[in-house]
Amino acid sequence: MITQRGFLVMFSGVLLLASGFSFVNWYLTVIGVYLLVGLVVTLPLFAMTANIAGIEVERDVDKTQVFSGDFLRVKVTIHNRSRRHFDFIEVHDAYPETWILAIGENFMASRIEPGRSITFSYILQARMRGRYELGPTNVIMRDRLGFHYYTRSLVAPTEVLVYPTWKDVRRLEALGKQRQLGLMFGSHRTKIVGMGTEFAGFREYVPGDPFRLIDWKSSARRGEMVVKQFEMEKNVQIVCMVDTSGSMGNGYPENTKLEYAIRAAVMLTHMGLEKNDLVGTCVFSDGVHSYVPPGTLQTHMYDVLETLAMAEPKGWSNFEAAIDYVVQRTRKRTVFFWLTDLEESPAPLLNAMKTLVANGHRAFVISPFGPWFEAPVGQFGPVERVLSEAVSEELWERRGKISRALARFGIPVVNVGPEDFLPTIIRMYEQAKQKGVGLV
Repeated sequence: MITQRGFLVMFSGVLLLASGFSFVNWYLTVIGVYLLVGLVVTLPLFAMTANIAGIEVERDVDKTQVFSGDFLRVKVTIHNRSRRHFDFIEVHDAYPETWILAIGENFMASRIEPGRSITFSYILQARMRGRYELGPTNVIMRDRLGFHYYTRSLVAPTEVLVYPTWKDVRRLEALGKQRQLGLMFGSHRTKIVGMGTEFAGFREYVPGDPFRLIDWKSSARRGEMVVKQFEMEKNVQIVCMVDTSGSMGNGYPENTKLEYAIRAAVMLTHMGLEKNDLVGTCVFSDGVHSYVPPGTLQTHMYDVLETLAMAEPKGWSNFEAAIDYVVQRTRKRTVFFWLTDLEESPAPLLNAMKTLVANGHRAFVISPFGPWFEAPVGQFGPVERVLSEAVSEELWERRGKISRALARFGIPVVNVGPEDFLPTIIRMYEQAKQKGVGLV
């Protein structure tokens, strides 16, 4: 193929040749013919020598699974297995456009001798969750005059899975031990009266109670038979319902309603697993895209992260299909955390909640309010500002009707913005633990 320099030589040759004929200047004509002939003759000569079969390229990535915002190191090694040297060879290693080249360069241009190897490396920052590819690696060989080049892809792409950001969990862990978390967020374990080990109080003796539970000293003081009661800890089963409909994609880039919902789901899963609760995740819009059943295995968190990493805002919210899918696969009492913006028709949502309550489950709705995720009102002009306020008022009134309708089923709705989304998921989780809903 011809380089930009080659095209410039070709254009100059044609221009000189045309000028020579027009002005009957044989000097310009000879120069033009010389440039064109030189360009044409060097092409087959370069094609005969442009053989990079002896060039091998290896790409080494330090990790293929990273969290959003983390860094990964890429090392590229070029081997010359042939017996000839290459005067000028270029190697370009492609990476996703949304990523940031933090350190180094993703290309190399050098001379390489027979049997020698050259290595270059660079560091990338993964900005957005999802599945990406590093590569391919293109090798470019140029002739000595720079008129022609030959390119070939030698290394297949390397797949990298980018999980949702882990910074929120890191911040939570940095707050300290369990005692400090309890003081700050009201952290409590779910306890019920039963055959546990922690003393809870006394109650009157009922025929059939084991004699070993009778407290004889208290019975003597009260003049009636009393037995001891103990508390035992119970785990909670949780399913996080993440709405990925098209409206959830609204908001600032990398800080849309869906991104905050995913961060909240990651936080909820981490807290539940830390307390040995069973936590599952359902990603849905017009259908169920993925479902991770509640579990406590060591690999459970990574299953949830991979599911959330592939979530994309599209379609509409089919609440009935989502709840039918999950309820059929959930036999135990469960508390559902709905992360949805409530911008669809309320009738399907109410029908879904009826199904949920009828099966003995409980639910909380944490709803991002759209205008709070949009550009501030102060950035709009007079007309845009009036329209924005009118839309916000209409959405708020509509949301109030949905909240009152869900309150009849005992389902609270909490409206959140970017600032209070994550604190709200923590608070609602602790409320569910204290009330003991969804006991396994």
